[in-house]
Amino acid sequence: MSSIKVSHYKIRISDPMLRPQQPFSIAVLADLHNTVIGEQNETLLQEIREADPKAVLSAGDMVLAKAKNLGVDSAVALLGELTRRYPVYCANGNHETRMEYRQEAFGDAYEKYTQKIRSLGVHILRNSGQFLEINRTKLAIYGYEMDWKYYGHGRRQKMPAEEIREALGEPAEGAYRILLAHNPDYFSAYAQWGADLTLSGHLHGGMVRLPKIGGLISPNWTLFPKYDHGLYTIGEKKMIVSAGLGSHTIKLRINNPPELVVLDFV
Repeated sequence: MSSIKVSHYKIRISDPMLRPQQPFSIAVLADLHNTVIGEQNETLLQEIREADPKAVLSAGDMVLAKAKNLGVDSAVALLGELTRRYPVYCANGNHETRMEYRQEAFGDAYEKYTQKIRSLGVHILRNSGQFLEINRTKLAIYGYEMDWKYYGHGRRQKMPAEEIREALGEPAEGAYRILLAHNPDYFSAYAQWGADLTLSGHLHGGMVRLPKIGGLISPNWTLFPKYDHGLYTIGEKKMIVSAGLGSHTIKLRINNPPELVVLDFV
């Protein structure tokens, strides 16, 4: 049995003009933190291959950038393998953001990392979007890099939808809009902006998962986080939160295996 949990979510698009001519899947990664699952990530790669995705999306934190601990090599190697088979789109999480803005600790590591993965063919969505058409379904895929204040410990900041609009502009018309936004705490703002589907991670599934209760604690030291894992809805807007693939600092995952999310468009 694989050490990875593979979670499939059926995505049904209400607009008949955007429904796929044939079903297809997209794989979603989050919070790898430069982890290796199986030799050279072969266990993870095999699960992705079995899902047979038409694209791979990352909701952030592929790397590890904590204090003076920097790890990118496994993430780069994994992305290199993936781009040989699939179009790959990556948004930044707080670790990529930290790697750039804490240059006194990490130097030019962020620039080198992004240059390398771009050379492999990765599409980096940094407050930007790109269109992708699969089986006649037109997707608009956006990556939102939120301000650092939204990752602080303690009391949660309020995020106005207008702040997202200033970063990304108006959401595209005539496409199914997917937003890669690392921190799920701000689902209401993502929905108000116009994301049909938001993909997030960051909370590592609450690290310890309790039966009938859910995640115990977030990496921000918030007990029983609201959006710890799974599918959430506001009206017709949806958000899927991955439990993530790795961990950092406190390497704790109880009843909470590494998770690969697969979106099945039907």
